[in-house]
Amino acid sequence: MTWYRILAAETLAPLVGKSVAAVQEELVRPPKSEMGDIGFPCFQLAKERKSPPAGIARELAERLALPPAFTQAKAVGPYINFFLEPVRLAAETAGAALADPAHWGKSNAGAGKTVVVEYSSPNIAKPLGVHHIRSTMLGAALARLYRARGWKVEEINYLGDWGTTFGQLMVAYKRKEAETPDQPVDVHSLLQLYLRYHAEAEEDGNLADEARAWFKRLEDGDPEAKRLWSIFRDESVQALQRLYARLNVHFPEEGYRGEAFFNNRMDATIGHLRAKGLLWESEGAQVVDLDAWGMPPCIILKSDGATIYATRDLASAEYRHQTYRFDKSLYVVANQQELHFRQLFKTLELMGYEWAGKCEHVKFGMLAFGPGVFGESAATGSTRKGRVVFLEDVLDRAVEKAQALIAENARTDEVRMSVGRLAEQVGVGAVVFSEFTQRRTKDVSFTWEKALNLHGDSGPYLQYTHARLSSMLRRWGGVPNAGAPWELLAGPAIREIFLKLAEYDDVLAGAEKENEPSLVATYLLELSAQFNRLYTDKENHRFLSADELKTSAHMALAEAIRLTLAGGLELLGLAAPEAM
Repeated sequence: MTWYRILAAETLAPLVGKSVAAVQEELVRPPKSEMGDIGFPCFQLAKERKSPPAGIARELAERLALPPAFTQAKAVGPYINFFLEPVRLAAETAGAALADPAHWGKSNAGAGKTVVVEYSSPNIAKPLGVHHIRSTMLGAALARLYRARGWKVEEINYLGDWGTTFGQLMVAYKRKEAETPDQPVDVHSLLQLYLRYHAEAEEDGNLADEARAWFKRLEDGDPEAKRLWSIFRDESVQALQRLYARLNVHFPEEGYRGEAFFNNRMDATIGHLRAKGLLWESEGAQVVDLDAWGMPPCIILKSDGATIYATRDLASAEYRHQTYRFDKSLYVVANQQELHFRQLFKTLELMGYEWAGKCEHVKFGMLAFGPGVFGESAATGSTRKGRVVFLEDVLDRAVEKAQALIAENARTDEVRMSVGRLAEQVGVGAVVFSEFTQRRTKDVSFTWEKALNLHGDSGPYLQYTHARLSSMLRRWGGVPNAGAPWELLAGPAIREIFLKLAEYDDVLAGAEKENEPSLVATYLLELSAQFNRLYTDKENHRFLSADELKTSAHMALAEAIRLTLAGGLELLGLAAPEAM
């Protein structure tokens, strides 16, 4: 909670007969800065005391003993509004950022607690589709956010690396091998094998039996099947790691445990379900009946005795709790899987696991490209028909467009010489930031015009603002000081920026509570807009001027804004360029 809200609540609590926490919940921001910086509505007290709210506000204002952080508290209609002391406000915001940059906005609120974050989790043996960017970037941002809030974070990339698809690949691989021995294997050739299998299977009905036989050999531990599976998986993981590096996403080695890892752990899970009397036969399959909770049955074993992904998800949930003893387990997966996770969590609860209530589906909407971007929506593409838009292609296209944009707007030799590196940062950043432009449950429509707009709600806009601040600080050449002469900075626009800086820790706390990284993105856009308005208002504000003392104060504020932008961009997975 922002420090000045705590002070206001502590000051009011004894007079209104409520706890500090209860008062904090009622505090509001006045609609105009001249009315005050924080307000307390007296409507509820008026009901309790059967007295007009404006009268109660006046009474409270007369009785308050103000701490030094406030210059005054006055009744404004039915509200009592507090006015912050300007120098204290500056010192507790910009000054605090400069005094301890590494911990600015961060917290130990989650100390001693562990969160497991499962995200990305693609099916392997093919290039990563662009639709996976939503889970990947939302999950990575949440992992960074929880870490910044003091949690121990375990990141899981639950790969789809098991199932009949691998039998299909083995059939196609062996046929290709007979034609071209020693064929190289990478994710693109694996995709071609997958497409070849399905094209030929339409003409040859026996291929499905061959694929099932190969997968059975894999399940039984056949050496050749295991060798091929290992090649397919290793190549896939290496390709993923290269692409994740471009996105500033890094899983630990053990974080790549996918469905295959739990293949030998499912017997114990099925045995537990049986011991609890939860398995019922339905049309030859073994299921958990969830009708009492308004859900269809959760299938555990198919009629042929094979397990499915729900079985493996149960086994993986058991393993994660045994291994990490988590306080929270997040599954960053699209909206469409809502029923699956309701079934999963209810089944875990029926198995007697009290920690089932600590599992949460962090759902999100779909990604679609606007007209003219790639010709069709990536979200509706079919891998089997070869119509998926691949993430690497989107990133490459974004970098090309960013390179042209930077070259067109470059004003210094420094920028011209580093256009390649900048284009990667700006292009990838444009795609990444598009995931945070609205709340995660909403669908995202991607267009190049929005994503690469240097003057709109975009990643490049934030990066450009950071570069502008960095350039200004370099031109000044001094060292920003936490003890700057803050009293020299005055005016409503300056005050609004200090108040915005004061919100940073609250924004991170809210984003953690709601699993909503878009709150950080919105905050950064608002802060950037406030700074840019101030920067362009040369008549009233000059960051660099002949007045050295006032310039030092402005530069200290600029550095605090820059630190906040850099920290927020890092949380979202974007680079913070020093020049653009």
